[in-house]
Amino acid sequence: MNPSSPPSHLGKGTGLGLATVYGIIKQSGGNIWLYSEPGSGTTFKIYLPRVDQPVEYLRETSSLSGTRRGNETVLLVEDDVQLRDLTRSILAGGGYTVLAADGAEQAQTAAARHNGPIHLLLTDVVMPGTSGREVARRICGKRNETRVLYMSGYTGEAIVHHGVLDDGISFLQKPFTPTTLMERVREVLDASAKDK
Repeated sequence: MNPSSPPSHLGKGTGLGLATVYGIIKQSGGNIWLYSEPGSGTTFKIYLPRVDQPVEYLRETSSLSGTRRGNETVLLVEDDVQLRDLTRSILAGGGYTVLAADGAEQAQTAAARHNGPIHLLLTDVVMPGTSGREVARRICGKRNETRVLYMSGYTGEAIVHHGVLDDGISFLQKPFTPTTLMERVREVLDASAKDK
């Protein structure tokens, strides 16, 4: 198993969860072990480093306090409802108008119903029944002002290597922090403003 590489069935919406979990565990210095037996199920064991120091309590501060806010409209396409709700909440808290959809059909409907410009399409790369590239083709084909920011649990290099996306695209690696999300969205929007 190589979680950094997209599976051969890429686009059918499977494998992304494990790749994201693997990435988080490896970033934390841990390991994951799995045992699977047909008809019996699968067991995952996660090993994280032990910390011997006492817990340091941090004061609660806003992680977005120094992040530039926006007022543009973002069309968010993400099939995972929890991640979609969380991302929508972060963006809305940063001043953006957010249209949320779980796939290509909902995205097209939301875009058709929205009268103003859609400044940014923030879309997952791998979703059941479609891909972020297809969503972008449908939305941007009718709205040439819309810029695209792709996000995925797979690395950008793995996605480009397997031909899912072109090199040089705007990309956000999952998992991401609220600050990273806001900064990357701002970068893409500001770059598109300079192009005009």
